[in-house]
Amino acid sequence: PAHGCGCHRRCTARTRRRPAMEGRSSTFKDVLADFEARLQEAEYVAIDTELTGVDLPGEPDSFEESAQVRVEKHCRIAERYSLIQLGLTVVGHIGEANEGRLTCASYNLFAWPYMGPELLGHEPGFFCQASAMQFNAQHRVDFNKWIGEGISYMTREDERRLFKTSSENGHGDRRSGLLLLWKALCAARLPLVVHCPLDLFFLLAAFERRPLPRDDPRALAMMIRQCTPKVYDTAHLHSVMGSFKRLGLLKFFEDAKARYDELRESNNGMERVPPIEFSLLGETAGRYSKRWDELAHEAGFDSLITAQLFAYLRAIAPARVREAANHLFLYRSVEYLDLESAIKSGEIGASIFDLSRVTLLVAALDPSDGGEAPRHITSAGSEYRWIDTTHLLVVLRASGGAAVRKAAELAAKVHGVVSWMGFDDWRAAQVSGQAMYMRPKAPQETCCLGDAKDCARIGAGGSGSGVSTSSCSEACSRSHGSDCSDLAFACGARCDDDCSSGGDGKEEDWSLGALVAIGAVGALCSAALVLLLLRSKSQVVVVAGRVLRRWRKR
Repeated sequence: PAHGCGCHRRCTARTRRRPAMEGRSSTFKDVLADFEARLQEAEYVAIDTELTGVDLPGEPDSFEESAQVRVEKHCRIAERYSLIQLGLTVVGHIGEANEGRLTCASYNLFAWPYMGPELLGHEPGFFCQASAMQFNAQHRVDFNKWIGEGISYMTREDERRLFKTSSENGHGDRRSGLLLLWKALCAARLPLVVHCPLDLFFLLAAFERRPLPRDDPRALAMMIRQCTPKVYDTAHLHSVMGSFKRLGLLKFFEDAKARYDELRESNNGMERVPPIEFSLLGETAGRYSKRWDELAHEAGFDSLITAQLFAYLRAIAPARVREAANHLFLYRSVEYLDLESAIKSGEIGASIFDLSRVTLLVAALDPSDGGEAPRHITSAGSEYRWIDTTHLLVVLRASGGAAVRKAAELAAKVHGVVSWMGFDDWRAAQVSGQAMYMRPKAPQETCCLGDAKDCARIGAGGSGSGVSTSSCSEACSRSHGSDCSDLAFACGARCDDDCSSGGDGKEEDWSLGALVAIGAVGALCSAALVLLLLRSKSQVVVVAGRVLRRWRKR
């Protein structure tokens, strides 16, 4: 059995034709033919990449950034750096689809930009980030193979330019290289699975066009729609399902598999989750039955883990997975990317919380006395996310009048907080460079929660739950020589052991199926809530009562 795939005895190796799964310029013709044949019986394709860089110097991801700002950054990152490896796993099934017998064929392809006289004056170039290159070297990437034997690739636009200027049109296919594989994948109209969206942005920049339509969310979403009808992001599913703590790909896979096994072995479990059996095809079984520590961060192997992780999540919570189609995760953000919304309305950002059920605040901690505040917040029954080393996003699981009462209880129990603020006001202060939220407020310095429409853009903080940003970055630097504070997926994908939730570990229900914009009652009660945190409890109860009575008279 191929124990390296994480499936133990349930995985079997089939012995049909064994193509070279490692794609190089000399093997690409055979690999492409095998890949196209596999697509005919596929259910979905999982993707992973290894890259020359993953963030922008001096522009770390931060909670105050909107989803549109983050999209613009993702586009610039994808245009600045280059692919090293492209990993693909084609997942099909044996027998009836509901039997749960899945086949996996993985490919690990070295990618190098096409260079030739046809592109004179337009020769490609890219940046290399020192930490990213060191990270790849530590994980045994063969740079000589990448540069000397990498498969050429170009965008569709470059291909049109090449065919227009070339007098040897018969060689067009050879020059197009990996673009042929990408075209075959898009033509198959299969769902794609990624673990964080940066991989997808890199593929668009590599094969579709440069620059990407960073300022036009609808055009970007339509470009993705032309490549695949649905894209699933396992990092977003991590937020949606709520009960998993570790976001790193391998750790998340281990946790999901353990949860699946637990459900299968529990009473009536056979009726609740379908069986899953993986068969690794061709060289996938032989190559990926080695030790995990020798294979992690090889793109082909990571795509296999992503494919199997998705299969387990789909078996555990099929409705949640269906609802999460075309939703993409954002690291250190209160939003996710909603591709369907971008196509319909041009708005790509959406809140990850159901704001008809929760109210959100930012707590500024006393640097000398705030160490116990997170524990107090958890003990009081609320959840928190670290914004930075001195600020917490606090989630009150209540709205309206109930939120006012719950906030009173929370304020009485939590010590070491010098001020409270609505998230949108905090974000506006960050963007404008103001820092009033950092000092304790006198009673007369009342601070409101902001407009209810703005408050609807609140989301989960991703994998940083319960761990300060600085500790996560330090852990990543120690482990991988890469600064994770800027990396859209690194805190989860590479610092998972340091980014576990700081909450009480209870299973949460984070449904995205019923996002409801907060109305006038929420805004008025939110204002009363902040007054509660800044004045005495008795005063605010009176204020809250007055506010609610005025609203009822309207």
